[in-house]
Amino acid sequence: MENQDLGSRCAEILRTCLYANIATCNGNEPWNTPVTAVPDSELDFYWSSWTEAVHSQNIRANPNVFFTFYDSTRARGTNNMRCLYLRCEAATVSDRAEAHRAHELVYPDEAVSLGDFFAPGPKRFYRARPLQAWLNVLSERELQPSTVKMRVEVPLESIRLAG
Repeated sequence: MENQDLGSRCAEILRTCLYANIATCNGNEPWNTPVTAVPDSELDFYWSSWTEAVHSQNIRANPNVFFTFYDSTRARGTNNMRCLYLRCEAATVSDRAEAHRAHELVYPDEAVSLGDFFAPGPKRFYRARPLQAWLNVLSERELQPSTVKMRVEVPLESIRLAG
């Protein structure tokens, strides 16, 4: 499959999957949680969370995160070309202009006070910036003894262009 086609498939996944699993780690304690993560046109992902949630604490300690987007309602073995993996660097949004953009993405039709997302409020907006992306290309049913890999790396720019 060409990079353009891979990028289009990834963009389709992002348009149809509102929730992501975000894996974080603090020391040797991994944590995984679902979040509503919405990409902007540059492919930065935004979500809001309680500042004391485990994943929020982990991001403060270690900005390296891993996202997966996929359709969990699909039948087992039919998710090939339908799971996007993203290695990212995450941060708390501290700039008010960026928080305004995050608000427009995460709460597009809701009147939410931006003040709630800065100290001393209990919530924050977070941003994850992708560093690498992969798309699964085989289902478990398609594995063969000769299988070398189940995922293919997708250039981030091809996802941005397709979005």
